[in-house]
Amino acid sequence: MKLSTILNFFILVFFTLLFVNDFFPHTTLAEVLSKQIILLILIALVIIQIASDKGKYKKLSKKAYVGLTVYTVGLWIVLTLLGGESQLGLSYNSPFFYLIVLLLALDLLRVYRQSKREQSEEKAKQE
Repeated sequence: MKLSTILNFFILVFFTLLFVNDFFPHTTLAEVLSKQIILLILIALVIIQIASDKGKYKKLSKKAYVGLTVYTVGLWIVLTLLGGESQLGLSYNSPFFYLIVLLLALDLLRVYRQSKREQSEEKAKQE
């Protein structure tokens, strides 16, 4: 397995732990791993990821982008439905949530249109 894949997995795990810690701050997990520790680990993982890529810019695939977006919003909703209350005020009941979802939907629409345009350009080149 590639190092970048392993690092991406752990970045996603610690991102999830940060969300869970925000929504459920009085759990054993939150006492063992504070938000600051999780954030430091995330920063270290991202720095290692950037250093291991040796400065090469790797564009996130469209499927990965959509998946990450849906995962983040879904996690936000599930943690709220489980009775968690965000310390940052993140809740699907707040107008801020709907603004973010709207912006993400518009961005996903942009990505979709861009991929369709690229596909049509490739077909035109082949003909």
